[in-house]
Amino acid sequence: MEAKRYIIMGAGEVGRYLARTLSSEGHRVTVIDQDPAKRQLVEEQLDARFVQGNGAHVPTLEAAGVADSDLFVAASSSDEANLAASLLAKRAGAPRTVVRVATSEDVTRYGRTYERAFGADLLLSTQLLTTTRVLNHVLGYNTLEIEYLAGGAVQVRRTHIEAGSLLHERRLSDVDLPRGSLVLALISGSRLIVPTGNDHAQPGDEALVLGTSDVIDEVEKKISGHAQTLGTVVIAGGGSTARSVATGLERQARTIKIIEQRRERAEELAAEFPQFEILHGDATDMSLLGAEGIGSARAFIALTGNDETNLMACLLAQELGAQQLTALVQKSETSSLWRKVGLLEVVSPRTIAAERIRNYINNNYEPHIVSFANGAAQFIHRRVERRSPTAGGRLGDIEIPQGLIVAAVLRNGKAEVPDGDYQLEINDEVVLFVRESEVSTAHLLFPGSEAE
Repeated sequence: MEAKRYIIMGAGEVGRYLARTLSSEGHRVTVIDQDPAKRQLVEEQLDARFVQGNGAHVPTLEAAGVADSDLFVAASSSDEANLAASLLAKRAGAPRTVVRVATSEDVTRYGRTYERAFGADLLLSTQLLTTTRVLNHVLGYNTLEIEYLAGGAVQVRRTHIEAGSLLHERRLSDVDLPRGSLVLALISGSRLIVPTGNDHAQPGDEALVLGTSDVIDEVEKKISGHAQTLGTVVIAGGGSTARSVATGLERQARTIKIIEQRRERAEELAAEFPQFEILHGDATDMSLLGAEGIGSARAFIALTGNDETNLMACLLAQELGAQQLTALVQKSETSSLWRKVGLLEVVSPRTIAAERIRNYINNNYEPHIVSFANGAAQFIHRRVERRSPTAGGRLGDIEIPQGLIVAAVLRNGKAEVPDGDYQLEINDEVVLFVRESEVSTAHLLFPGSEAE
């Protein structure tokens, strides 16, 4: 394998994990960090070159040799610095950039805007990746990847198909999916198939499933082979990740309890989420856990900002009888040990982020959800213009080839998954799922510039 050159900004957990895996494979890795104390750690433990400085400054990027790199990764703890560094790295000659941001909304609602403005080829959120991993574990889903379209109003999920899934046992025409959803494609090995009603998946295949944000969880619950029905779920911690997980579980759990130690934050949570039970207290207080019946909880998820608190809270909940345990642990090197010792799922946000970047590299730098098919299909966003042959037309009356799907329409801020009776109007924003062979047809049917 030919050695590549990677430059990583940030010598934290994400940067170190990524540098370690890449350098161990014989690649040349340079790590940029402002902290001089990181030099010895990087050079001795990671077999990587160290450049001290601010990665959002051109002289530092030039000293790191960004123009000769294969990939620049901005993975520091500062979103602003990461975004600025991505733009400057591109201007300085980097062929590709990856940018790590903290919050989910930066990706779900504004991802395409950030990618364009700052030249980022891949934008990823540690919070979003962590939330997806936790929900998969708790709900029994098989989500491999999620892409957000139309400002987050529409989701596309790449899902692993197991024996027992509806998509395996029935033809697509016999699968009763919720209105506002559809199966875009089946992936078998390296083949991407735009299915007909007579097709069905095999165990081991993957499916691309699209749905509006209000139905996509119901879709996944239907097609997952071992989706779980939840009773009571308890979440320790009331930070941004805990909020995101609670929101993701709201439709699936009968009762959600959130334990928050800080009174001010607990009061904020109570005002923001009146549908949840907010408990002010310490998640490692055995008397509190016992009094609140934590032992009967279907799932206990510890998402505070302290690793030790999360692990201790899970072990106490386990002692009381809680069935499924998940702990957030920032120190990735201890994760596997705790899985063995504590019989619980340990989630490391920084390791998950590093793994996502690693997958991006392995997939020939294809950033989006159809990358596994080596560009066999793509999503195209278009605004319906007056000159478009589809303007005013009923979808069922338009000759659209099988490899081109009008997957979603955004009209007046509302997203819909259209059927054959849907009539397109001027200024509608459409999301097209297009096989490579039908890209030219898509441009003929929907001329003009890409919609925002």
